Amino acid sequence: MKTFGQEFHPHDAIRALRLAEKIKTGDRKLLSSRITEELPQSEKSTRERLASKFIQRYLKASRSKIAPWNSQDFAHLVAKTRHAPTQIELLYFQLTKTDELVGALARELFFPVCVLNAAPREYSADEFAACNGSRLILESAPLLTREFIVHHAQTRWDFYSVSSVDRALRVLQSSGLIARERMTEWRDHPSAFRLAAHDVSPVTFAWALYDEFLPRLESGELLFARKEFYEANFARTLLLNQKQVEQGIEVLRRHQLLAAQSENLRLMLGKGSTLVEALLAKAM
Repeated sequence: MKTFGQEFHPHDAIRALRLAEKIKTGDRKLLSSRITEELPQSEKSTRERLASKFIQRYLKASRSKIAPWNSQDFAHLVAKTRHAPTQIELLYFQLTKTDELVGALARELFFPVCVLNAAPREYSADEFAACNGSRLILESAPLLTREFIVHHAQTRWDFYSVSSVDRALRVLQSSGLIARERMTEWRDHPSAFRLAAHDVSPVTFAWALYDEFLPRLESGELLFARKEFYEANFARTLLLNQKQVEQGIEVLRRHQLLAAQSENLRLMLGKGSTLVEALLAKAM
């Protein structure tokens, strides 16, 4: 289970990507230096570390080179989008690709428990109730205790860094997907987390859906079963319920980014760069 020893810092990341889009250098060292100069943190070592992480997380790059800007679809989308909540959603989604721990928490724990109101797949309902607190799984807005999350990471993922688990939970909070609660009626007031009241923008929904299904289109798979989208990886990562997925599908149909054929769906665009241009041009 890979994770970065770095916090989210979405607003600083937006600043970095806008700078990258502006200067369009292919020199990784130069770009890192320029981002370092722009960041507000007082310690230069902190700014340098953040600049390096932003490049690693959000740009296509080798050890010394930044890939040509015409291949930087994600960075271009974030840099040109003018809606801050959408930018933060996009940054979170992209972060889960390099920070496996954050994505695993969302998809394997919070989605089944807080969206589907079911135990994670490794547990029976009784086993999960015993580990997580017998009342929590029965509530209309189920919770995951921090104690259970840490225990699960250690026993199921062989991952023992509690500080990294806490950092991953902060990323999910900063992204607006989960909210923290202190169980004041319980002894020692343990911490727990519930699903926050959230949705994602049509731009984020479209980017995440295409990110998962476009490679399959490129491999020759033209039609996708509608029900497959309900628990696809992108929906699990963004903690979207079936109703939210359906609403997102309908918005994309209206904007001619998806087409429906009976119970199947078809992507209308065949390249990531074309999708980005469409998203930036459409009022979504």
